[in-house]
Amino acid sequence: MTRIGLKKSVRAKTVNSTVTPPEKSNADSAKKRQKSSKTTSTNQPKPTEPSETISSQTEQTSEISALPIPTPVEAICNSREFNDYVQVLKAIVPNNNNHPILCNILIEAEPNSQQLQLTAYNLEFGMQVSFDATINQSGSLTLPVTILADILGKFPQGRLTINSEVTIPKGNKAANTPPSITATLSMPRSQHVIRGLIASEFPTIPPVNHKLFSLPASTLIGVLKGSLFAVSLNEAKRIITGVNFKLSYDAERGINHLRIWTTDGHRIAMILGLSESNNEANHWLEEAVEFTVPAKVLKLLERNLNPTERVSIYYDGSAEQVAKYVAFRCQNWQMTTQLLEGNYPPCNQIVDPYRSELKYQIIVERLALVRALERLATHSDKSHVTVGLEFDSEQQQIRASITNAVSSGQEIIAAKIDGDKLRVKLDIRYLIDTVKAVTTSDLRMLLASPLAPVLIVPFGTPVSGEAAIESEYAIAPQE
Repeated sequence: MTRIGLKKSVRAKTVNSTVTPPEKSNADSAKKRQKSSKTTSTNQPKPTEPSETISSQTEQTSEISALPIPTPVEAICNSREFNDYVQVLKAIVPNNNNHPILCNILIEAEPNSQQLQLTAYNLEFGMQVSFDATINQSGSLTLPVTILADILGKFPQGRLTINSEVTIPKGNKAANTPPSITATLSMPRSQHVIRGLIASEFPTIPPVNHKLFSLPASTLIGVLKGSLFAVSLNEAKRIITGVNFKLSYDAERGINHLRIWTTDGHRIAMILGLSESNNEANHWLEEAVEFTVPAKVLKLLERNLNPTERVSIYYDGSAEQVAKYVAFRCQNWQMTTQLLEGNYPPCNQIVDPYRSELKYQIIVERLALVRALERLATHSDKSHVTVGLEFDSEQQQIRASITNAVSSGQEIIAAKIDGDKLRVKLDIRYLIDTVKAVTTSDLRMLLASPLAPVLIVPFGTPVSGEAAIESEYAIAPQE
């Protein structure tokens, strides 16, 4: 390696040569000596602390500071791929944070695997991604994600070089002063420098190593799409701002069960996803495992899953230890999150008492119902959200209507109705969300009475492009 000159700041030596003319009097001489003394003191330069700069081409020769010396990074990667991952990680980084290091992403150059690993972590959940690169010098650093994402987003696709430079303080304060670090991003005719922070200050994401089981990512995408809409936004009821996972193993069928519940107190979504069993996972699923994951984490997860891959679920709990973290791992990235504390409401106990009394059944085309409800929703506002549904078994149709202070609307939808005439009132917003979540051509509505929850389940053939999932929804009626 080539040694380069080190930047040093040397204390300035000032020589004072003051020529004094013959003294006219003792008083004049004293005044001139006093003035000369003030001038010399004013012009004396303040000493600066020396420092030493280390780049990716610098040999480290001696210990300069008591603190760990970061290793400079030199790597070459595809600018578009780097940008894509940074934009994903940006969603994890908080906009306003009292800890500057949490506004950065960690960049680690791994020479053995010839990969760059990027990490974002906000102390609640974090994400790590790896991608191929040419690593000429291994090391690590952190850079502010906002400016990094802005710069990368404007780079053309091509070969991007990343070089970091470490400046290490010397002198009396060196032992307590961390090194400063900058990174230079270079492309043909472009060079941008960003000041960062040393990697040793970045918090470590807790390890989660107990694998539960894996399933197709397409299944998990369908499960999340069909349930996330029903989570609560009320932080005062924190446990229902998450998604409740229940995992178990069916020994007779040799199938892993993934059952998901969401509710906001007015509606319930239950989704059942299935995955083929494998010996590696069975020992963890001999007993049911249950945990609740924050919905905001799962929304980000769902957006970034590749439906052609598989996703593995990891867990840090055991029979002796309550779980605190769960991880979702794909081919080249992993998302780790804290779990929500508390007991999730027993949603099945709310619905089960009505199952034996479901004497009304309505089958309707899903798309026709969605379009009719969306037209009626134009008449809704904050004070008027109730839609009336009248099920006419003689005419085999649904009459839906809504009224507010200045307008009203009515829609008639053809349906197959089994039972006597019945009228129920539902929140039109909840009904639209639920009908949209169904992934089949038709849906079936089951009712026990006008004051009982309305059950909605898929019916017919799966919609093209959607994964077929077993689901059930319940909506509380309006009084």
